[in-house]
Amino acid sequence: PSFRVPSTPMFLGSCPGKSTKAAVMSSGSLRLVPRSKLYVSEPDPRMFGNARNPGSGTPEAQIWTDENWLKSRFHFSFAEYSSGPKQYGVLRVMNDDLVQAARGFGAHPHRDMEIITFVVDGGLTHQDSMGNSETLGRGSIQFMTAGTGVEHSEANKDKSSHLRFIQSWVLPRQRGLKPNYGSMVGDEAAAGGRLGQ
Repeated sequence: PSFRVPSTPMFLGSCPGKSTKAAVMSSGSLRLVPRSKLYVSEPDPRMFGNARNPGSGTPEAQIWTDENWLKSRFHFSFAEYSSGPKQYGVLRVMNDDLVQAARGFGAHPHRDMEIITFVVDGGLTHQDSMGNSETLGRGSIQFMTAGTGVEHSEANKDKSSHLRFIQSWVLPRQRGLKPNYGSMVGDEAAAGGRLGQ
């Protein structure tokens, strides 16, 4: 529910001869940014290919956990928000997204960015221009190298519950990389299967 940032600029691994842990501990105190202080974006659903939000009292509205199809909390300046920090080291975006039932982000492009998504709750359905298509559940992680360009969609196909995921965008070491996609299923069965590997 919160994000910690150093009180003074510090980048992990920036202290020569010290371990990452030592670098973090020697950087000074951390400041807690309460969830209530994060910028909240609630865009019009039609911007992302969705129908209008259901009217109050409708069956669809009864199962929603929020009035808007999307509630996104931004840790950095992003989209319509420009009053926050631009980035932290190579971390450019960290958004906490709550997507209501049967809604999502229609196909949209990315370029020259590493995108990492952690599914907190629900099922995230991903489709992209490289031919990848899958639904990932709670605890799963996906990554995508946008590189020279890729188009993808992210959706909550479940008609009765919300989806929550944390998405981070990391600046790549170089531009023009070959697009790539991968994931790791995070459910208990998959975790058990990875033991001893």
